[in-house]
Amino acid sequence: MTAPVLHGGSQMGHNRLPGQNAGGWPIRECPECRKGFEPKVANQLFCCPAHKNEWNNRATARGRVLTPLAIVARITRNGTRGTPERRDAGKKASSYQATLIQRYRDEDREAGRMEWADYMIHRIDLGYDPL
Repeated sequence: MTAPVLHGGSQMGHNRLPGQNAGGWPIRECPECRKGFEPKVANQLFCCPAHKNEWNNRATARGRVLTPLAIVARITRNGTRGTPERRDAGKKASSYQATLIQRYRDEDREAGRMEWADYMIHRIDLGYDPL
C-alpha cells in the first residue's frame, strides 16, 4: 500500500514556480559579502539568509531616516517652493539627505558591500519590480 499524497504537496518545492528550482544558473555576487555563490533558485539575490537579513535590516533602518527627508525635499523642490518655513525645511531636508546618503555610501564601501546602483541593476536583472 502506498502512502497517501498530502494536499498542498508539490514536486516543485515549497512556494516555487515551475523552473525556479531547475538550477544551473551562473555564479552570482552576493551584495552583502561580494563573494560569488551558486543560486539555489532563479531569483536568489544573497548567498545566505543571514546576509539577506543584514542587508534588509540596514536598508530598513536607513529608510526610516531618509524617507521623511526625501519627501520634504521633494514636495518643497529642495526648498524652492512653499512658505518661508517650508522652504527652509526643504533646504535642510535636502542637505541632510545628501549628507546621510554619502555617509551610508562610505560605510558600505568601507565594509566591502555592493553599491546601491549595482544592487538595483542586480534586482532588475532578476525580475524584481519595486512597485
